[in-house]
Amino acid sequence: MHCKCSKAGGPQIMDSPRVARPINRTLKPVESTPLIGETPDSALDSWLTPNSVFYIRNHFDSPAISDLQDTDWTIHVEGAIENPADISFSDLSKFPKRTLAVTLECAGNNRTDLTPKVPGNQFESGAVSTAVWAGVSLSQVISSFKIDTDAVELLFEGADSGKPEPEENTQHFQRSLPMAVATHPDTMLAFEMNGEPIGVAHGGPLRLIVPGWYGMASVKWLQKITVLNTPYEGYFQTHKYMFRSEENYERPVSVMRVKSLITSPSSGTNLKEFPHSIGGFAWSGNAEIDTVEVSTDGGSTWNPANFVGPSDKYSWRQWTFPWTNPNKGHYTLISRAKDKMGNLQPKESSWNELGYEVNGTKPICVNVL
Repeated sequence: MHCKCSKAGGPQIMDSPRVARPINRTLKPVESTPLIGETPDSALDSWLTPNSVFYIRNHFDSPAISDLQDTDWTIHVEGAIENPADISFSDLSKFPKRTLAVTLECAGNNRTDLTPKVPGNQFESGAVSTAVWAGVSLSQVISSFKIDTDAVELLFEGADSGKPEPEENTQHFQRSLPMAVATHPDTMLAFEMNGEPIGVAHGGPLRLIVPGWYGMASVKWLQKITVLNTPYEGYFQTHKYMFRSEENYERPVSVMRVKSLITSPSSGTNLKEFPHSIGGFAWSGNAEIDTVEVSTDGGSTWNPANFVGPSDKYSWRQWTFPWTNPNKGHYTLISRAKDKMGNLQPKESSWNELGYEVNGTKPICVNVL
């Protein structure tokens, strides 16, 4: 087994885990145009991810808008409704404010783990982050419109635009959701991130947040909602973000698969002092995490880890495992998670041609001196 060595980190439980702490770190760059960056390994040590190192996955360049909350920002609502209209920030203030801790993961996170290699942004483990989002429930906003009874989806459009492929026309980033998901009370029009107005880098001033789904569903710079009577078949709905296997099987990418990662120690670490705390995170879009198990012998035996920190419906769980008195030698550490619907993290990820939903267990190799 090839182990990639990196500097060891360490799990930290802050006194106030719901408050993002100041951090002197920057995103790990993946692409510069458009901007794409991962949360650095050294920042994967607290339940809440500071805004400055929250991962970024843009499809086009960020639109030229101010970082300030602009009261002139509006969302146009149209389509299969009797009363198309614009919704302003002042209109949103009339609805009850919601606050949710939500973990977002890029559908291509850990793409580099797949063999053979697949195209796309070559993410390692850092395209996942957690923030406390505040805004209003989309269902309450949409209920103020007279929607056709045969409506099947809502289509969301961001202010960003470009050509996804050289042969494609210039277009905005657009994604749709089934009505049942779009009108779920926890699907949110968010305007705050970790207690601050959402900055342009993360989709502000207004971003759709879809708890439990991979990050592509949480459309940034939201400027238009269209009510549809037929399913949307645009580029980012049916060409990208499709799970396509070698057996010609195809389905849309939607809910995050159950997954866990060891964030401390890092691969290649030399350990001398024991007991040593192995730490990491686990999450699932289908249900809350039920258990995390850790193996220190490459998967031959497993023992339960302990949860620490907050337990929120849509956020990851932080966990630790006390490793005591091992003999000197080389060890392979592995974690695996199970959610409350019984979904167990697999040993191997399912290879697919676009590299989505990579959730196989990820071994960490260390030396005990």
